[in-house]
Amino acid sequence: MSEKHLQTGDVLPPYSGKLRLFAMRFCPYAERTVLVMNAKNLQYETVFVNLDHKPEWLSNFSPKGTVPALEYEEGKAIFDSNIINVYLDEKYPEVPLQSSDPLRRAEDKIIVELFAGAQSAFYTAAYNPSALQPNSVETYHKGLEALQLKLKERGTKFLHADTPGLVDFTLFPFLERFEALPLVGKPEFELSKTKYELLVNYLEAMKQVPAIKAYYLDPQTHAKFIESRNKGDANYNMLDTSAVCCMRPRKKKE
Repeated sequence: MSEKHLQTGDVLPPYSGKLRLFAMRFCPYAERTVLVMNAKNLQYETVFVNLDHKPEWLSNFSPKGTVPALEYEEGKAIFDSNIINVYLDEKYPEVPLQSSDPLRRAEDKIIVELFAGAQSAFYTAAYNPSALQPNSVETYHKGLEALQLKLKERGTKFLHADTPGLVDFTLFPFLERFEALPLVGKPEFELSKTKYELLVNYLEAMKQVPAIKAYYLDPQTHAKFIESRNKGDANYNMLDTSAVCCMRPRKKKE
């Protein structure tokens, strides 16, 4: 799979008949859907797009110009990770990722909602540090503490059960990125094992899940992307080995 991000002026690849996901490789929301599709062993293709210089055809699949967007039939798509993932879980029930209990499903949604403050604090710390408020670090750690408490209460390996489910795949992409914050000069956001032993163990267990292992990026890679974006030139294609291998040295000017 090429990880080149298509941009303004690039042609939309032909539709193959498979599910097709429009994504950005460093987007946690798009990663949510990738993990769900991997967990369900679905056959799909991914088209990565440059969100700073969006292809003209992206709006045909995502009216807001956001990712992820899922093309489920040629020319027909839905967007927003939460909408897509519930659709996939209902459309392809062979590997169920939600509880059959309506109350448990509601509780999972509450866990995600209560974690939103930590996600917001991450974005500010990573991409707009000058806008950090005095309570941002507190909000971040309150979100982590609440999540660790919920793991303790449930007493299972993952939030869903002894196998990960939709709630786990919804939260993990942000936890993956949280580990990059100390590497970009934000040590106060560290996920310390001394303080978060249960949560860190959960995070390490999630990294071993095949659906995640196939897509996971380490903290150093996330830090490089964050730094490139903050310099005003986000390096969307840093993982595209096809671009590297095909580069030829330029001829010296006479």
